[in-house]
Amino acid sequence: MAKDNKLTKSVGEHFVCSALAQEDWAASLTRDGVERTDVLAVHSETREMVEVQVKTSATHAKPSWRLGEVPLARSEREWYVLVALGGSVRERPRCFVVPRDHVAAGGVDQPQRLAHRPRRSCR
Repeated sequence: MAKDNKLTKSVGEHFVCSALAQEDWAASLTRDGVERTDVLAVHSETREMVEVQVKTSATHAKPSWRLGEVPLARSEREWYVLVALGGSVRERPRCFVVPRDHVAAGGVDQPQRLAHRPRRSCR
């Protein structure tokens, strides 16, 4: 039976919210249909706000993310989080936090190379 892509997307988005909360960010999922943003988050101390677009790969060993054409960021607050789900429920997903402009510059043709040189990674 094929995996449900909406479930895969939902798992990645909820994981990102959980990881952000562990780092003192109040994160909230946006409603479906919001362009460019899956998660909005505000830091509890600095009040800095970020907009996050989440891409999730269900393939753990060699993850890949379909990014399509990525327009440049409209602000410095726009980020991508590329999530590679674990091989089982007991294995924590891996994720890579990348500025939107970095994805726009090189992520379409070389997502694997981009993913292995993240600016930050989730714990």
